Amino acid sequence: MILPILLVIACLCVLVLEVFLVSFGTLALVAITLGATGVVLAFGHSAAFGWTLVGVLFVGAPGVLWGAFRLLPRLGFARGLYLRKPDLTDAERRAAAKPMSHLLGQTGEAKTPLRPAGTALFAGEPVQVVTRGTMVAPGARVKVVDVSGNRVVVEELDGAP
Repeated sequence: MILPILLVIACLCVLVLEVFLVSFGTLALVAITLGATGVVLAFGHSAAFGWTLVGVLFVGAPGVLWGAFRLLPRLGFARGLYLRKPDLTDAERRAAAKPMSHLLGQTGEAKTPLRPAGTALFAGEPVQVVTRGTMVAPGARVKVVDVSGNRVVVEELDGAP
C-alpha cells in the first residue's frame, strides 16, 4: 500500500529534476514510468486507491512543474537563462513619462507630411501626431484638437474647412 504512494512521490520529484537538469527527456521518461507503475500497483489494491493516485498525478504534476518553473529564475545558476527587461532609450523614457494632455489646444508646425500620421513640432519638441484623414504639407500650422493617451489629433489651421 505504501509502495504506490512512494512511486508517485518519486515521479513528482523526478519531474522537478527534469526542470533543473538537462536530460533531453530521459528524466521525463523515468518520471512517467514511476508514475505509471505506482498507478498500476494502486489499482491492484483497489480501484478507488488507483483513481485517487491518478487524480494526484493529474493535479500534482502540473502543480510541481509550475512551482519548479517559478523557482528556476531565482536560483543562481539559472539567472543567465532569462532575459532582463530592456533598458529604455531617452526618447522612449520621455514618451512614457510625459502625458500628452498638456498639448490640447496648442498650435505647432508640421515637420513631416501628415498622411495622415507624421511629426509636428510643439514648443520645439517633436510629437507624433495624426489628422482626421486630411493630408497636411510640411511647414503648415496645425492645432491639437484631441488627445487620447499618447494619440494626438491635429487639424491644419491654414486652409482648414
